[in-house]
Amino acid sequence: MSFGDISLRTERLELRLPSRGELVKLFRVAEEGIHPPESMPFAIAWTDELGLARFLDFHETQLRESRPEDWTLNFVTFREGRPIGSQTIGAEGFPEKRTVQTGSWLGAPWQRRGLGTEMRAAVLELAFRGLGAHAATSGYLDGNDASRRVSEKLGYRSVGTSTLSPRGEPVPHTDVRIDRADWRGYPVEISGLDPGDFGL
Repeated sequence: MSFGDISLRTERLELRLPSRGELVKLFRVAEEGIHPPESMPFAIAWTDELGLARFLDFHETQLRESRPEDWTLNFVTFREGRPIGSQTIGAEGFPEKRTVQTGSWLGAPWQRRGLGTEMRAAVLELAFRGLGAHAATSGYLDGNDASRRVSEKLGYRSVGTSTLSPRGEPVPHTDVRIDRADWRGYPVEISGLDPGDFGL
């Protein structure tokens, strides 16, 4: 498989799978801060126990275990050649279901610049234009206004609520979805994509 050949370029960003050295640099971005310590915007509170070995193993294991039908691509987002965050896209039973899920984070210095919208739009283009996906899902915890705004800007609709407990206390979570018919498109250059790697 050549998942590692995929590259997505927008006006300001490049998204691709990183080398180990680039993963170390991405870890340093996370170490410098993603969110205030008193808040937790993620479904899993991974930033509460940051460790380089665990961080590297997580990324490398997910890529190594990806298959055409079940895959997770943790793209690193680069701005002017520098890692600034991560944009994940994944699927289970993709050749049949044609539905993807996304998640992301940005280092604090690069937030509130529209970059979160740009990087999610990049993987939606990969999903809809590149892979022929029928739908994409995501979600956000109460209080994660940045994720909510990105979903609203890109045309997602709410499809339900659930409850998650990243730090042991239940927090409402809004589930969102966008269908291919509702995707307005975004200028993204997609390179190195082989649909056969995804069972298509």
